[in-house]
Amino acid sequence: MKPALTNKQLEQYYRQVLLPQVEESGQHKLLQQHVLIIGVGGLGTHVAQQLSAAGIGHLHLMDDDKVETSNLPRQILFGNYDIGKSKVECAKTALNRHNHQTKVSTYIQRFTAKTINSVINNSSLLSDLISAKQLIVLDCSDNMATRQAVNRWCVQSALPLISAAVTAFRGQLLLVDNQTNPEAGCYHCVFTTQEQATNCAEMGVLGPTVATVASMQALMTIKHILQLSRKDNQLHIFDAMDLTWRKLTRQQDPQCPVCQVHLNSPPAQPETHI
Repeated sequence: MKPALTNKQLEQYYRQVLLPQVEESGQHKLLQQHVLIIGVGGLGTHVAQQLSAAGIGHLHLMDDDKVETSNLPRQILFGNYDIGKSKVECAKTALNRHNHQTKVSTYIQRFTAKTINSVINNSSLLSDLISAKQLIVLDCSDNMATRQAVNRWCVQSALPLISAAVTAFRGQLLLVDNQTNPEAGCYHCVFTTQEQATNCAEMGVLGPTVATVASMQALMTIKHILQLSRKDNQLHIFDAMDLTWRKLTRQQDPQCPVCQVHLNSPPAQPETHI
């Protein structure tokens, strides 16, 4: 028997439920899903708003930054009244205002291997979600060190990762899921730690460029939850100047120190302290 939606939910998500690829059962999956968004800036705010609007049941927001005036042109959940306040808390307030059905948990932390273990140890919910593989991770950060750390943790924890980045007029997007598509490799297979990556603070960026890539990241997330995607072994690259997307085929690096080590190993368990 397919799970039933309430009358309110049917009314709110009617246009999505009409799709034969979604229906009530698919919308119920969205309502039950947990998504961890790392980085609540340009990408993170757009993605969070779109996933909340689509009916994702629980968003987990992680960022240690505060709202600045220069954030406002592209970080759509913030206004002048938020300047100087925690991004994750301001985002939670805005998301609750837009859709009170989406639960929002916040973590005022910068993602590192140490901080994520600390967060997990203090959250039985996150620990249970990771153990049950009921968490999808979205990397919306703005620096290479964090992207590599997120990728490593997701591979170790056997969690699907959807990573996006934007600088100037160029964006990129890829899905890492070593459980269902190990032959595509991981983020480190494409971008080594030696590669230098610039961010929008150095190169500049236009808000609509960020919004375009974030929309695709949100769409990829929804498709992954609903199992609508075929195996995605592509690096998707957006050129805002030409308004074009192109794809590069990804393959696992047989020498990758991240996914090769963990490909045939059991997923790492959260640390516990006695």
